[in-house]
Amino acid sequence: MKVLYAGDAASKIGPIFVASPFNFEVKGFSHHIWGQPLIDALNDGDIEVNHMTNERAISDFPRTVEGLSEYDAVIISDCECEVLALYPFWVAGTPLPRTNRLKAIREYTRNGGGLLMVGGWTSFSGRFGHGGYYDTPVEEALPVTCLKGMDDRVETPEGVYVSTLQSNHPAMQEIPWDECPVFAGFNKIIPKEEAQVLATIGEGEDEQPLVVTWEFGKGRSMAFASDCSPHWAEFFQPWEYYGQFWRQAIRWLAGDI
Repeated sequence: MKVLYAGDAASKIGPIFVASPFNFEVKGFSHHIWGQPLIDALNDGDIEVNHMTNERAISDFPRTVEGLSEYDAVIISDCECEVLALYPFWVAGTPLPRTNRLKAIREYTRNGGGLLMVGGWTSFSGRFGHGGYYDTPVEEALPVTCLKGMDDRVETPEGVYVSTLQSNHPAMQEIPWDECPVFAGFNKIIPKEEAQVLATIGEGEDEQPLVVTWEFGKGRSMAFASDCSPHWAEFFQPWEYYGQFWRQAIRWLAGDI
């Protein structure tokens, strides 16, 4: 089983030393893959992950349904819409686009592919709306509606718990969700009419959807409103059932279970 995973990474520059008004030096440059635990969890078995940082995805992410169809499922997490929508004219050798990636993702899902969007500061609508997936073909394929042009982040540094509504769903089963660690935040998303809410996060008036699924054409898609990496998933990521959940989710999306 093959999975394409875009996002959840950054480049780190520094430390920066200013020794005098005439002496300014950068001493380091490195990549940080926030999604590495998810990559490792999925690779623990028969799932092969092709991970693309945003700087790579902007030029190398498949532009056609045929290209995407090499994968059983696609994960988008902290990869803002512009990374996939815009033409990177500044990247040498990138051919002029003749297709629309966002439409390709929608049609890939409609034709039988699996699509997962995981929350974060640049997922769904994201920080100050910069995630930007509202009113896009990708949003059409997702089981949720994004808050148009709004900052959809809900920061919960006190920690909020998960409540399951459908614990027997193939993606959720055999996991003790009542023991799940707290999350430090999530994106506020709105389930579509025909979608299934498998789990919520928070309590009372503040309770919001966490895991939402539906079938789109011949395919399946899922929205996970919190993150798979810090800081929102700081406590979830090391949980012993973290990998089991994501493997089950991917297999369900791919139609394997």
